[in-house]
Amino acid sequence: DPERFKETYFIQFPGKYTVGDGARRDEDSYYWITGRIDDVLNVSGHRMGTAEVESALVSHPKVAEAAVVGYPHEIKGTSIYAFVTLNSGVEKTDELKKELVKHVRTEIGPIATPEKLQWADGL
Repeated sequence: DPERFKETYFIQFPGKYTVGDGARRDEDSYYWITGRIDDVLNVSGHRMGTAEVESALVSHPKVAEAAVVGYPHEIKGTSIYAFVTLNSGVEKTDELKKELVKHVRTEIGPIATPEKLQWADGL
């Protein structure tokens, strides 16, 4: 799809090709790659969007909102850390955390399993 290719790689910074990696230049003019600038996580070599995992979490009837970020993992490279806001009146329990992790595994698959899940009063 040539139009999608153009939108993805050439529109964000006109006249420049966007590769999707962030970088910084130090005082000696060396470039340091800082990571991806998009919302894609690479978990054990599998690329997945954070929105996909967030959507799986909010499809659970007890979840109001969810946000997902990646964090360094010694074996996987990147692992999934989920912040979850529950619907009003829902109790925050360890059992519910396990239920939500299982829900994501069912909706997407084992590769999308959040390694950590933290309750958030609001997002």
